[in-house]
Amino acid sequence: MTRKIFSDRLLGVVFIGILVLGVWLINAVFAQKFVSFDKVTLDTDTIGLQLPSRADVKVRGVIVGQVLKAESESNGAVLTLGIKPDKIGEIPQNVTASILPKTLFGEKYVELVVPTDASSKALTQGDRITQTQLPIEVERVLDDIYPLLRAVQPAELNYTLNALASALEGRGQAIGENIETFNSYLERLNPQVPALVEDLRLLSKVSGTYADVAPQIAETLRNTVKTGNTLLSRQQKLNAFLKDVASFSDTTKTFLDNNGSNIVRLGQLSEPQLQLLNRYSPEFPCLLRGIVDQAPSLGSTFRGFVFHIDLITLPRQPRGYGPADVPVLGADNGPACLGLPNAKVPFTGAPNLADGVNDPGEKGLQRGDAQRTAPEIDASLTSAAAGSGQKAFFNSLTAPVMGMPADQVPDLTTLLFGPLATGTEVSVR
Repeated sequence: MTRKIFSDRLLGVVFIGILVLGVWLINAVFAQKFVSFDKVTLDTDTIGLQLPSRADVKVRGVIVGQVLKAESESNGAVLTLGIKPDKIGEIPQNVTASILPKTLFGEKYVELVVPTDASSKALTQGDRITQTQLPIEVERVLDDIYPLLRAVQPAELNYTLNALASALEGRGQAIGENIETFNSYLERLNPQVPALVEDLRLLSKVSGTYADVAPQIAETLRNTVKTGNTLLSRQQKLNAFLKDVASFSDTTKTFLDNNGSNIVRLGQLSEPQLQLLNRYSPEFPCLLRGIVDQAPSLGSTFRGFVFHIDLITLPRQPRGYGPADVPVLGADNGPACLGLPNAKVPFTGAPNLADGVNDPGEKGLQRGDAQRTAPEIDASLTSAAAGSGQKAFFNSLTAPVMGMPADQVPDLTTLLFGPLATGTEVSVR
């Protein structure tokens, strides 16, 4: 009895083992665990949610292998594809892969896309292939729209579609015309898109500039408000000022009406003088600087309100001045500083100007000659009689110095020497 029970249990265990082995064999055969594959690698951005384990790998709709493994990486996913050994030699090496759904929302499979310029080399084990760009975009759209469609309730979607159909019913022609009109607008707008993009780029640059100066603009507006408040608080004074300005304007208008011609005449008469000043304006800085530098010497010359000079007379003058010696204002030289502001004493660089004297040597002195010293005047001669007696007295004093008789001494000598001999401190050299 015991042996029979043990035998029955053993048969049951064997039966269960046979069932399990049969199920495993069926699964292994279905999963093609006993089929050998040549492995290649597929680099893809994403594999989506509907790519099952052991998904098919197809070429032009023919199954050539299956997905053996899927792994995630930092920049996407890596699929290990198993290609049947008898099929891998028929697949070009430069194929790309697309992950496509069998139906709109069904499970996905891998489609190997053969390019138009297929390589002559065949795909081999260990090669890497990339994903086709267009199916990537389609896959992303489907992955994005799938959760949306699952969230939409069919009844509400049906109600919305019926309402949309009712709204569009009978309006097909009008909608078509509107679409054609809109298309014509786009045809005219499209050529201007580059200019529009450039305008937007420039607008961005201008906006950046305004953003940079916005604080200054705000500060200016704040100052404008303060200025407005200040003017408002001084409104009465401002009104009085404007009235005074109006009155002054009336007075000025009357003055200009009465003297307009005189002002014009003044401008006309002033034109030659202004032109002359403009011509010689380059020498004004050195002239004024020379005057400033000579201020101490000028103060010493006029000390005590007395004119202190060194008078130099001509030692021998061959003749007196006559009508031919009348001064001539014929100098037309340009601006010249003539040593100013640092003039040398004595100055020996006097230019030969058109002053009526062609040869100054006739008067006993050449321009630039060394100066000669005359005898000193007797210190007791501090005054003289007035009139002709005074003139004869001065002529008798200057005649020996000038080397001529007293009656031939020019009147200019008496005019210059007389005041000096009668009161002004003079040093004659």
